[in-house]
Amino acid sequence: MNHEKTWYTAHQCSACGVHDGICSSGECICNGGGTESESSVSGQAETVTVIPTAGMTITKGGTYEIQGDDYTGRVTVNITDAEELQKPVTIKIIGDVAYKRVNDIFILIQKAGTVTIENDGHTVDCTAALHHFMDVYAGDVTVQGGTYKTKLRNLIMVYGGHLTLNDFNGETYGESETGYAVTCAGATVDINRGVYKHVGTGANKAVFWAFSGGTINLNDVEATSDEYVIYNTSTVKIDGGTYQSGEGYRCVVNSSASFTVKDGEFTATGASCIDNNWGQLRINGGNFTSDSEITIRNRGGLRLNGGTVEAPNGTAIDISGESGDTQLNGGAIRNSATGVRITDAGDSEITLKAVTFENNTDDISLGKDQQINIKKSFTGTAKIRVEDPAKGRQITTDNEDSPYQKNLNLISQNEGYVIGYKKATDGAEFRYLAPADGCIVTAVDAVATANLGAGEQTLDSTTVVPVDTPVTVTAVQPGNGTFMGWTVQREDGSVVSGLLNPSKDDETTAAFTMPDYNVKVTAVYQTDVIDPGEGGSGDGCGCGIVGAVLAGGALAWGAYEAGTGIYRAVSMQGAPMPTDRIELAKLLWEKAGKPEPEAVVVYSDMEDEDVYQNKAASWAVEQEILNVDHVEGKQLFRPYARVSRLRVCTTWEQAKQKGLIQ
Repeated sequence: MNHEKTWYTAHQCSACGVHDGICSSGECICNGGGTESESSVSGQAETVTVIPTAGMTITKGGTYEIQGDDYTGRVTVNITDAEELQKPVTIKIIGDVAYKRVNDIFILIQKAGTVTIENDGHTVDCTAALHHFMDVYAGDVTVQGGTYKTKLRNLIMVYGGHLTLNDFNGETYGESETGYAVTCAGATVDINRGVYKHVGTGANKAVFWAFSGGTINLNDVEATSDEYVIYNTSTVKIDGGTYQSGEGYRCVVNSSASFTVKDGEFTATGASCIDNNWGQLRINGGNFTSDSEITIRNRGGLRLNGGTVEAPNGTAIDISGESGDTQLNGGAIRNSATGVRITDAGDSEITLKAVTFENNTDDISLGKDQQINIKKSFTGTAKIRVEDPAKGRQITTDNEDSPYQKNLNLISQNEGYVIGYKKATDGAEFRYLAPADGCIVTAVDAVATANLGAGEQTLDSTTVVPVDTPVTVTAVQPGNGTFMGWTVQREDGSVVSGLLNPSKDDETTAAFTMPDYNVKVTAVYQTDVIDPGEGGSGDGCGCGIVGAVLAGGALAWGAYEAGTGIYRAVSMQGAPMPTDRIELAKLLWEKAGKPEPEAVVVYSDMEDEDVYQNKAASWAVEQEILNVDHVEGKQLFRPYARVSRLRVCTTWEQAKQKGLIQ
C-alpha cells in the first residue's frame, strides 16, 4: 500500500476553474473533476506520508500524517543518515487517535534533528495501551496543541534533547496506580501554557518530575493533581500559571534541587504548599496558600524576594534544620497565625531584610534559643513571640556594623515583656526581652545605666525599666562647668526629694531604685562666672543670685559667694530648675499665683489644646520678661529652646523687680 500523497497549492485549478483549489496529482478534488499535470500548477509540491495504523519508523526528514483512527503500532523517529538529520520532520495529527498496543509507546523519538508534532485540537488517547504517548531521547522536539491521555503510566518521558510543549493538554489517569504527565532527566523541557491533569491516588506521583540533571520550565501552565503537582530533584523554573495539589498532598516537593518561581498561583489543601528539603528555593513572585499547619516548609536554602505567602491556620514559612541559610529579602507574609517560625536551625542563618508582615497573629516565632538576624533595611514592624521567654533572652543576633537596631520596630508578643535594646562596650548591639512592668528614665546632662537582664546597658527615653531595678546616673559635664548637684522630677514637673543617693566618693555619680513612675534626672552645672556688680540684660546676672541644686532634688536660690563664682542654696526650697523657655514661663507664672493674662495667645509653635502652657507664655510676654519672635507673619514663642542657668537668674530677678513675684 502506498501511503504517500503529493499535494499542490494552486492559485487557480485549470480543470475546474476554482481559485485556491487543492488538487492531487492526476486527480482533481475540486468540484467538477478533471486532471491537472504538475507543470500546469503554480506552487511547490509537498510530499506527505501517511503513517499507517500499524505504525512505522521514520528515517528521513519530511512531512508525515497521523489520521484519525485506532493505531496498533509504534511511530519511531530514528534518523541515522547525517544528511537527513539536517532535514526537519513534521508529524501532523489530523484526527482523533486511539492507541491500543498494550504496554508500548506511541511515539518514540530515538534519533532526530528537528521534530514538530502539529495537532489542531485533536485527542490522542493512550489509555487502552497503558503506556506513554511519547519518549524523547534526542533532537529538538516541539508538540503544538492537542489533548493527550494515558492511564497507569507516564504520558511523556524525556531523556535527551530538548522538548517544547505549546498549548498541550495532558491527562494521566489511574485508580491505585498512575503516572506523571511529564518527566525529564538529563534534558530540558519548556512547557508553555496548556492544561495538565493528574487523576487518581495511591501512586504518590505528580504532574511534573525533573530528575538526574533534567530541567523543566513552566510558563503560564494550568496544572491540577489528585496527588502532587511538582516533584523536583533537579531543576524547575516557573513563570506564571496555576498549580493545585490534591487533598493531603503537597503542591511542590523540592529535594536537594533548585526551584525558582517568578510568578504563579500555588495552592494546597491539607498539606504544605512547598516542601524544600535541602534544596535551593528562590521565590521572586507568585502567591502561595495552604489551609494546613504550614504553607512553605523550608529545610534548605530559601530566598524570598517577592510574592505573598499565607497560612490562615498555621505558619506561612517554617524554618527548621541545619540545612542552609534563609534570606527574607522581600515579598509579603500575611493573613497567617504565624508568619515565620524558626526552630532547631543550628548554624543556619536566618536573615530578615525587607519582607512585609500583614495581618498575622505573630509575625515571627522563635523556638528555644533561636535568634534572627534583622538588617537595617527592614523598616516595617515585626511582632515577635519566643517559646522560652525570660528576662534578658536575646532575640536578634549581634550586630557589629554601624548601630541601627535601636531603630527596629519590634513588638513582643510574650505577655509581661517588651523588646529591649542593648549596645555593648565593644559596639555590638542586639535586642532582647525585658520586663514590661516598668517606667522610663530621662537623663539630662547625664547617662543612666541599669541591668535589665542582658547586662549593664545605657538607658534612653524609650527604655522600659522595671520597678525596683537599681539605676545609676553619671553626670556628663557640658563644657567647663562646675557640678552643682542633681534634680529629680516627675513627668508632670513636680520635684522628687530623697530618691537619689549620691556616691560618697564622687557626687557626680548617684544611684536610685526605679520608682513606679517616670522620672527626669538632671545633672546641674554652673557654666558661667558671675560678677555681682554687672547689671543689664542677657545672661549676666546683676541680682546676686543664681540657681543651685540639692542632691535630694530640691532647687534653692541663694546669695553670691564671693571668690567662688557659684551660689549656695539658702532659700526658696522646692522650686524646680527650668531647662527650656516654657518651663521658665510656667515657673514664674506659678510663683506669681497663676494670674489670668489679658489675652491668651496661641503661638504658632505651640499646641492650642494646652491652655496651661498658653496662659503661662502669654502672661510672661505681656509682662515683658520673655519675648517672642516674629517670622513671616507668625508669632513664635520657641517653647523648647534651652535656657541657661544665668538666663533663669536674670529673668527671675526681672520678675522680682517688677513686683510680679516675692
